Amino acid sequence: MLDLPDLPRWLLELLFVAYALVIAGTVMLERRRPTSTLAWILAMVFLPLLGLLAYLLVGRRRVRRRIRLRQRRPLRPLDQTRQIAAIDDIDGLPHLQRGLAKLALRTTATPLRHAHEVRIFSRPGDAFQEMETAIREAKRSICLEFYIWRGDATGRRWIDLLVERALAGIKIRLLYDDFGSLGTRRELFDRLRSAGGEVHPFGPLRLRLRPSQSRINFRNHRKILTIDGETGFLGGLNIADEYAGTGRPWQDLHVRLRGDAVFGLDAIFLEDWLSAQARDAIDLSDPSCLRELGVEELYARECNGSTGPLVQVIPSGPDNPSSYTIAAQFTAAISVAQERCWITTPYFVPDEPLLRAMTTAALRGVDLRLLVPSAANNDARLVSLASRTYYDELLAAGCRIFEYQPGMIHSKCMLVDDQLAAIGSANMDIRSFYLNYEVTAMFYDSDVTEQLAAIFLDHLEHTEEQSTASRLDLGLGQRLAEGFAKVLSPLL
Repeated sequence: MLDLPDLPRWLLELLFVAYALVIAGTVMLERRRPTSTLAWILAMVFLPLLGLLAYLLVGRRRVRRRIRLRQRRPLRPLDQTRQIAAIDDIDGLPHLQRGLAKLALRTTATPLRHAHEVRIFSRPGDAFQEMETAIREAKRSICLEFYIWRGDATGRRWIDLLVERALAGIKIRLLYDDFGSLGTRRELFDRLRSAGGEVHPFGPLRLRLRPSQSRINFRNHRKILTIDGETGFLGGLNIADEYAGTGRPWQDLHVRLRGDAVFGLDAIFLEDWLSAQARDAIDLSDPSCLRELGVEELYARECNGSTGPLVQVIPSGPDNPSSYTIAAQFTAAISVAQERCWITTPYFVPDEPLLRAMTTAALRGVDLRLLVPSAANNDARLVSLASRTYYDELLAAGCRIFEYQPGMIHSKCMLVDDQLAAIGSANMDIRSFYLNYEVTAMFYDSDVTEQLAAIFLDHLEHTEEQSTASRLDLGLGQRLAEGFAKVLSPLL
C-alpha cells in the first residue's frame, strides 16, 4: 500500500481541489448568510482537520428537515392557540408599534395580547425571590425551561423546592438544555423524577461518526417559568449561583407577566416539551396522553380579559419558517427609532443589517446608546474582543458606547422612543439571531418603556464611556487580538 508521502504531488493537489469543491458546494447549498458561508469554507480549506471537525460538531445542518418535521407534527401549540385572547385591532396602534407588531405576526404568527400586570426585576436576588414565592404558591402546575441549571447551592435549592411541590400534588415539568447544563450531574434531576416530577433534556448531546446523527448545535437558550397558566417569567436568568447574585458580581434582567400574555409562554414551553420527547413516547391520538401533556388545559383555557400593557411573546429558532425572526425584529425596531434607542446586551456580534441599522440611526440623530460588559468582566473573552471591533464604526456614526464596570452585565433588552421595550433571552449576536432557540417579549407600552429607561440610566451610573480617542491608543497586540476575533465573528 502506498504511503501518503509517496503520492504524486499532482494527485495530492487534485484531491485537495476536489475536497475544496465538495466543501464549498455543501456549505453553499445550506443557504446561510454570505459572511458565514465564506467563513466556514475558508476555515475548512485552510485548516482542514480543525475546520472540518468544528463544522461537523457545530456547523449548521439539516435545518430544512427540522422545519418539515415541525410542520408535519399534528400538535402545534403556537399555531393552534394564536387566536386565544388575541388583539385584532392592530391597525389602531401608533405607526411605529403597528409595523413591528405586523412584522412579528408575519414571521412567527405571534399574536398581540394584553398582560394584566408587568413587573421588571433589575436585581437578580429580587427576581429569584419572586420566582420562588410563585413556585411555593402554585396550585396546579409549574413549567420550567432553562438553558443552564447547575448543581450548585441555587440549583439544589430549586430542586428541593420543586420536590416539595411535586409531593404536594403539583404537576411539575422541567426542561433543561443538555449543553448548557453539561457540568450538572443527572442525579440532581432524578430526585425530582422520584417525587413525581417530569424532567427532560433538550437536544441531548450526541457525538457520532455520522454527522447527521450528531447533535451539539441549535441550543435552547430560553428561560421560561410559568405557574398555573396565570403567571410567567422570562429574561436572562438561569438557575445557578452567579445568576442569583451569590457568586461573582452579576447584573441581569427578568420580567414577570400576569394575565392573557402568559398564553404565549405556555405555548412555547409545550412546543419545546414535545420536541424533547422521543418520537414513540407520545400517542397524540390518545386523549389521556393529551391530558397528561396539558394540551387540553391550554386549548380550553379561557381569556382572562386582561387590559394592561400590550405584549407579543416572540419565539425564534432555526426551525421557524423565518429563521431570522428576532434579527429582523431588532433591526426593524432600530430602523424606525426617531428619538432614542438604548440597547443592553452581554454579547455584541451584530450581523450586517443590524450594524447598518445602528449606524444609520445614529447618523439620523437618534440617541443611540449601547451598554455592554467591560472586557475584564465578560465571561466570553473572545466575544468581547469581537464586540470591540465594531466600536470604531459606531462611534464615528455618533453612537455612545458604555462598558459596565462593577461586574458582568447579562441583561438583554432594548427600548425605542417611548413606545417599545424588548426583554428576553436573545443576545445581539449571530448565535442568538440564527442558531439558538430564544424568546423575547416586546411591550408596546409607554409605562413599561419608562421603567426600562430608568433601569438603563441607573446602570449608566456604573459605566465607563468609550471614545474614539481611547481606541486610538490601543497597542498592536490588542488590535491583532480583536482582528482575529472579528474574523471568527461569523462563527461565534
